[in-house]
Amino acid sequence: MACAFRGVKAIHWWSRIALLAAVLAGIASEASAQSEPRLARGDVAGTIGWLSADTHPSGPYNDNNWENSFFGAASVGWYWTENLKTEVDFGAGTKVRVFSTDPITIDGRATYVTTDSRFARRTLGISQQYQFLHNAWFHPHLAAGLNLTWERLTDRIVPIYLYDDVTRTSRIVTLEQHADPRTSVTIRPFVAAGFKAYMTERTFFRNDFRLAFRGGPDETVLRIGVGVDF
Repeated sequence: MACAFRGVKAIHWWSRIALLAAVLAGIASEASAQSEPRLARGDVAGTIGWLSADTHPSGPYNDNNWENSFFGAASVGWYWTENLKTEVDFGAGTKVRVFSTDPITIDGRATYVTTDSRFARRTLGISQQYQFLHNAWFHPHLAAGLNLTWERLTDRIVPIYLYDDVTRTSRIVTLEQHADPRTSVTIRPFVAAGFKAYMTERTFFRNDFRLAFRGGPDETVLRIGVGVDF
C-alpha cells in the first residue's frame, strides 16, 4: 500500500514538472517570436517637420538667403530585402514671405527697389534606403535619392519714394507692381539619415534629416512621424 502511495505521489510530482516545463517552453517560444518579428514587405508613414530652403536672392543687402516653413509629408516604402528599401514620398511646405533689395538709379539718384516675394514648395522624392540591424526594435538608416521640386513664386514690387530737396517732402516715383505667379520645376539630389523605432510589432516612430543640393546645399528638412509596416 505504501509503495502504491509513493508511486502515485511520484507521478503527481512528475506531472507538475512536466506542466512547468510546458509553461516555460511556451514562454521561451513567445520570447523567441518577439525577438524574431515578421519581416515587413513595406511600410507607410506620415511626417511633419521643418523645411529650410535657400531662396537665392541677389543684391548686396540680402545676407540671409535661407527661409523656414512648416512641412508635411506622406511616404510609402517597399523592402527588397530585410535591409534594402525603396521609398517614395510627397511633401509640401507652407507659404514663405521673402524680401530682397537691389540697387537702382532714378533721375541720377541712387536708391534701391524692394521685392516682396511669396513662395511655397512641393516635393516628390524617390530614394534608396539601407536599413541597419537585424530584427531589432531600433533601425537606423542611410538614404540617397532625387527630389522633383515645384516652387510657386509671386512677386510684388514695393513703391519707391525719393526725397525732394525743393519741397522737402518725399514723392513717389514708381507705383506698386504685381508680377504674374510663376512655377519653376527643378530636380535636386539629396542624402538622408534617420531611424525607425518600433512601438509595437508593426507600428513605429520615425525621424530623419534630409539635405538637398543645387550647386551646393539648397534645402534641409527635419521630419518626425509615425507609420506602420504591412
